[in-house]
Amino acid sequence: MAQSRGATRSIAALVLAFAVAGGGVAAAQDKSKQVYFLSWGGTVQTMLEKEGWADQFAKDTGYTVTLVPKATSSEIIATAVAQKEKPQVDVVMCDLIAFMQGTDQGVFAKIDPAKVPNMSKMADMAKMPGGDGVYTYADVLAIIYHEEMFKKKGWKAPTTWSDLLRPELKGTVIIPPVSNTYGLYTLVEFARMNGGGETNIDPGFATLKKVAPNVVDWTTTFAKIGTLMESETASIAVFGNASGWEIKGKGIPVSVVVPRPAYISPTVAGIMKGSPNPAGAEALLNWLIGEKVLTYRAERFGNTPMNKEVKVGDKAKDRVLTGDQLNNLAKLDYTKVLAQRAEWNARFEREVATIK
Repeated sequence: MAQSRGATRSIAALVLAFAVAGGGVAAAQDKSKQVYFLSWGGTVQTMLEKEGWADQFAKDTGYTVTLVPKATSSEIIATAVAQKEKPQVDVVMCDLIAFMQGTDQGVFAKIDPAKVPNMSKMADMAKMPGGDGVYTYADVLAIIYHEEMFKKKGWKAPTTWSDLLRPELKGTVIIPPVSNTYGLYTLVEFARMNGGGETNIDPGFATLKKVAPNVVDWTTTFAKIGTLMESETASIAVFGNASGWEIKGKGIPVSVVVPRPAYISPTVAGIMKGSPNPAGAEALLNWLIGEKVLTYRAERFGNTPMNKEVKVGDKAKDRVLTGDQLNNLAKLDYTKVLAQRAEWNARFEREVATIK
């Protein structure tokens, strides 16, 4: 309930802000034109509120989008589940595994392709089996490292996941916690590197314990990664490749490396069952998976588009995956991961996060 009340206060504040920016309280009071979008701050908020795409959405569809931002996918899905009986948002977008938790709770409606026509343009892998979600775009698990720090210290540039364990990096590594999608992928890869995997995660935890003394922060946001990199408190981090390009775009001297095996981290969107504005929700979802938005996200943020008709320019070609590249990615057994994730989160806090 506390999260639901918090979301209500956030919505109220954002509606007022959009009413002022949009030029009229009357427009803000037209509930039939308001669409509430529960997702991250970060690049989603940058896109909508700072770079004019909320205005573009209004021009394209006649609806007004109001972002309800959260810091993490766990917070996004917890808010959606808290609103299950009386939804206050229309469209939800977050990481795949968090979205699957919402699917298990029955919070999402089936998508009607006739009302979301861009669904026909999406890659087959982008369509959730249950029909209640669609991959909009994807990031790829990457290593982000501070070029100047590595050069000054004479360190070899990282190329593999095992480089995170190098002793000279002690106290300068950032890895998200296991409760974060990128931290989860890191745990599974560490397990696979040492003979385990989703059904034998012990080697992954053993490796995390080895790397823990190298870790300066188990952060969940790329904003904090950027801050710690800029101050040269951190030299290397695990996160999504698109976030690495965004950090570099802020003038911080980082490079982005995608070691093999490469893991894709899909972003998934769906419509709340019982959405306050189902027609507006369908319009927003269709817009989010359209060529215009996904081309922008590929060019601006380096997100891999899931719409087959998106054509990226030269700048984005080195940052996103297309065609056969999408078929050569390492895959997780998401069902097995989801069944064990709560246990893994607790184990991480108990066994790893306390190591200094």
